[in-house]
Amino acid sequence: MRNVKLFNCLKSAVTVILAFCLALSPSALFFGTKADAAYGKWISTWATSLVNGSIELGGIIPGAAVQDVIPSKSTIRTELSVTAGGSMLKFKLSNQFGKSAITINEASVARTDGAGKAMIVDGTQTPITFDGKTEVTIPAGEIIWSDAIEFKTAALEKISISMHFRNLTYITSTGLSNGRTFMSTGLLMSSGKASKVNYTSLPTSNEINISSGTVTYHTIPFLSCINTYNTSDGACSAVFIGDSTLVNDTYLHYAKRLVSGGEKDIGVVNEAVIGNKLLSDGTGLIGNLCGKAMIDRFSRDVLEQAGVKYCFVKIGLNDIAHQYSKSLSPSTPKFSPQDIISGYKALVRMCHNKGIKIYFFTKSPWKGYEREFLGQSGDLTWSEEIQKLCDELTNWVKTNSEADGFIDCADLADPSNPYALCPSFTPDGAHLTEIGSIALADLIPVEYVGADKTKCKTAASIAGIDPYKEKRQIVAKMNANKANSTTKPSEDAAKAPVTEAPTAAPATETPTLPEQVTSTPTEPATSPDITVSSYGEPTTVTVKPIDGNKTNNNSNGKTDSGYNVIDIGSIGTGGGSIVFILILITAIVASGIVVVLTANKKREEEV
Repeated sequence: MRNVKLFNCLKSAVTVILAFCLALSPSALFFGTKADAAYGKWISTWATSLVNGSIELGGIIPGAAVQDVIPSKSTIRTELSVTAGGSMLKFKLSNQFGKSAITINEASVARTDGAGKAMIVDGTQTPITFDGKTEVTIPAGEIIWSDAIEFKTAALEKISISMHFRNLTYITSTGLSNGRTFMSTGLLMSSGKASKVNYTSLPTSNEINISSGTVTYHTIPFLSCINTYNTSDGACSAVFIGDSTLVNDTYLHYAKRLVSGGEKDIGVVNEAVIGNKLLSDGTGLIGNLCGKAMIDRFSRDVLEQAGVKYCFVKIGLNDIAHQYSKSLSPSTPKFSPQDIISGYKALVRMCHNKGIKIYFFTKSPWKGYEREFLGQSGDLTWSEEIQKLCDELTNWVKTNSEADGFIDCADLADPSNPYALCPSFTPDGAHLTEIGSIALADLIPVEYVGADKTKCKTAASIAGIDPYKEKRQIVAKMNANKANSTTKPSEDAAKAPVTEAPTAAPATETPTLPEQVTSTPTEPATSPDITVSSYGEPTTVTVKPIDGNKTNNNSNGKTDSGYNVIDIGSIGTGGGSIVFILILITAIVASGIVVVLTANKKREEEV
């Protein structure tokens, strides 16, 4: 009996020793590494930078603030596009700027049936849980991650996230880009199962957004990030971060380029914020909407993103320009170009310390932009003095040896005015139309994220448009005018029909109208003096003309785009900021709505 016990003890000891030796052996290390690689990792596939959605009225009504509300017994649905594929999803919800806790009673994710129509594919609705529960309460100032949800997605697939609120909820923490949110009364889920009747779609007229007439910003309450689980060895994410000149679909068009070249495991996310500055928080009546200084939010929005390896930065214009704004100047801290460059260097250090490559955009042209205040334009206008300061930043971006590369925005300029954007690229002189965001996406080398440019298509060819058509027309007209000015009078009459041909297009072909995008164009006659470069990455790209049949199925003159939509058919002549007089009217109306909703809620509770 003793021998048996002794044998068993020795056997156990030998087993432990062998296991220990195997754990330290090279073969064990090899198999362990292979197993971890096969297991995969989480990467960021979608994001938006949250800001404080309330508008403080302290200067008008002490202690008062206005914010959107979600009525009791209502559901909101956010439609968005993930940029990398994976087998599971996790959702980050935030109450960072809230002053009280919020409760989401039920949430779900589903496949989207159509873009911008608030519809989901019936039967795909999957409950989102938090520690196994369908209901979650997020305390004021905190964030929470959902459980990992089994939900397979493909790169660029559109999905919808629905949240139901039983109680009236103030929208405090919110994103303003990269998706579209619709709201309706009613419950979309029951006991975690998809409802069979009436709730596969929401009324699209109930979209939550902020619009100034030229630019629309799409509200996304509480949802700030989505991670996907990807098993590819090369899976990673790239973060775009900047101000309102990057609050558009540039990131999405860049992701499409990568996917066209077979790079389906790189998440491309956008953390740009309207009115954002590098070194100081937003100021003025809507300062909350402009977010925290990038230098302060950089860790949250870039360094903490899952799997991030690359960062693209477009910031600095507001740090300079807001100092010259009539309404913002008194409250805006004053910084020199050297101060901003020091901030750039700090971003570089933060990225490189985390093994992240960082690329800067040069300052894009903005002459012609006039910021509006209280419905009046001219609050901020372009000047040579401001431009010289911007040029100092651009010079550093193009010549420094600290960052990993740069993107030159000079190709977006109007050939007849290098300080202004090409008219079809902008609705107001500073922000980008869908055409402009496509043009910008093609200026960003795909090699910056390790992709093969010989395999990746251009954003222009994917969209089936030719954004440089207008630029060629402008240059052709300039060359024609130059030729006319140097031609003898007797020769002018004979050559007039030829020299005028490049610009003699029908009214529907005016480049700044929607038809420039939605109709098949007639190319202007070529001229040997035209110097506009080929579209996209200039050394290799050849792009077909605009094809309306491929770019637009609507009849209202809008380009077919992603989620930061600009209607170039309703372009105005003012600035791109929110019309403040409308905000004040909204404040009054919203206050009344809140009183009524609160009264109704009280009556419901009494009943």
